[in-house]
Amino acid sequence: MIFDQSKNKKVLLIISLAVLLSGVFIIFYTPVIFQEGNPWPQIKGIAQLTFGDKDVVKLDIGDNKYITKSDNPETIRSFMKERGYDFTEQMGSGYFFKSASGARVIATHRYYSRYYSLWTISENDNDSKNNNLWTIMTNDDGVIYQYPKELLVKYINVVEWPPAVKIETGRYFCKTTPQEVSSMSDITSERLVDDRTYCVNVKHEGAAGSVYSSYTYTTIKNDKLVKVSFTLRYPNCNNYDEEQNKACVNERETFDIDATVDRIVQTIKADLF
Repeated sequence: MIFDQSKNKKVLLIISLAVLLSGVFIIFYTPVIFQEGNPWPQIKGIAQLTFGDKDVVKLDIGDNKYITKSDNPETIRSFMKERGYDFTEQMGSGYFFKSASGARVIATHRYYSRYYSLWTISENDNDSKNNNLWTIMTNDDGVIYQYPKELLVKYINVVEWPPAVKIETGRYFCKTTPQEVSSMSDITSERLVDDRTYCVNVKHEGAAGSVYSSYTYTTIKNDKLVKVSFTLRYPNCNNYDEEQNKACVNERETFDIDATVDRIVQTIKADLF
């Protein structure tokens, strides 16, 4: 009898601890679990990733919603490659793909906790008249170019946007900042983007827990100097809670503004050329 009572106490203690831990988990992770509303499709997808043999799982919440593990950024590229789509470029959290027939899709990424990623894969009409992401701009000098209306990022904000584009005469010259005397507030470097060379000057200014970065990209196109300028705001990732901090840091690591600027430059049309 004494043995049975001791056994019952242990079972009751285990159940109580399980309930307590479940309660703590729900309290701290409710914003993550319910960030998409009903969490069941995501929970089911996580179970399939954990116990199945798939790297990408389609969720039961629409024809274009998927989930992957966050520790493998190449997963979605391989997934699209198997379906006949080649990766073309990244813009913020958007990954662009194109098939041999010319069909285009965009896979937009967001984090679901630090361990998993949600993807929305949808068709993307890249025609300039119908493109939902890019729009046409004509500046005061008559220069026509396209630029993205948004950068598809959550923890980076545009300040001076759309980018200012200038076409000048002169020779290309890039005086890079020596590493031994480089300053965090003003750095000039030379970068290669798809076999095209850019001289990139970035001026950083801190204010109210954020860093404002002013960019000027200079390159040669049709024997003319082309300059693209804009300013972005980078909030301090440490200002967020643990989950958002991880998402913020990961977004910074994968953010590729060079490719976006290069695409803008390739769309430029002007009588000066």
